[in-house]
Amino acid sequence: MNPRKIVVVEDDPMTRGFLAETLDRADFSVTTAATASDAYRAFKATDPDGVVLDVDLGAGPTGFDLADALLRRNPYLAILYLTNLPDSRFAGRNEQSLPRDVGYLRKENLVKPGLLVDTLDAVLRGRATKQHRHDLDPDRPLGGLSATQIGVLRMVALGKTNEQIAQARGTTPRAVQFVLKRALLILNVPEDVDGTVRVLAARAYMRAAGVPVSES
Repeated sequence: MNPRKIVVVEDDPMTRGFLAETLDRADFSVTTAATASDAYRAFKATDPDGVVLDVDLGAGPTGFDLADALLRRNPYLAILYLTNLPDSRFAGRNEQSLPRDVGYLRKENLVKPGLLVDTLDAVLRGRATKQHRHDLDPDRPLGGLSATQIGVLRMVALGKTNEQIAQARGTTPRAVQFVLKRALLILNVPEDVDGTVRVLAARAYMRAAGVPVSES
C-alpha cells in the first residue's frame, strides 16, 4: 500500500518539524510548507490526499482561505485545521462556512498521544466525528458567546472604541455597548471595575484566542 500523501502548512518552524516527524513516523508521505504560496507549490508538485493547515499563517490568506482555494482544485481533498482558536468565529468565519468532514484540533491538545494521527486518518477516510472537531466542543473557551459578541470582543481587543466598532459593523455605539454588556455578563465580568472593564474583556478574548496576555 502506497503511503498517503500529506502537505503540512505551518509557519512556525518548530511546530512544522514536530508535525512532519509525527506523521512521518505514522507512515505518511509528508511535504511541508511555511506559507500559502509554498503550499500551492507543494500541492501542485505532490497532488496530496490531505492537508494539515495552521489557521494563522501571518499576513495574507488564513488557513480557512487556503483550504477553500485548494478544495476548488480538488473537492475530495481531506482537510485538518490546527489552531489556537477555539472555533472559526475568532477568525471571522462561521461554522457553516467550513468544508464538510473536516477535522479541527486545538494545538494545545496535540500533546495527547495519537490524537493528530487518529484525527487525520478519520478525516482521510471520511469518518470524522464531533470528537475530531474541537470547534464544536461546548466547553471550549468562550463557547457560550455568539458570533456577534466574539466579533465585538475581538475589536475591543484590537483597541477599537465603541464608535469605531459601530462604524465598522454598520450599527450604533449604543448597540455595540449592548452587545458588549451581554458578553461581559456571560463572562462574569462586572460592568464597573474601576474603569478597566474593556481591559478585562480584551484579556478574556486574548486568552481564549491563545494570545499572550500581560497582567501588568
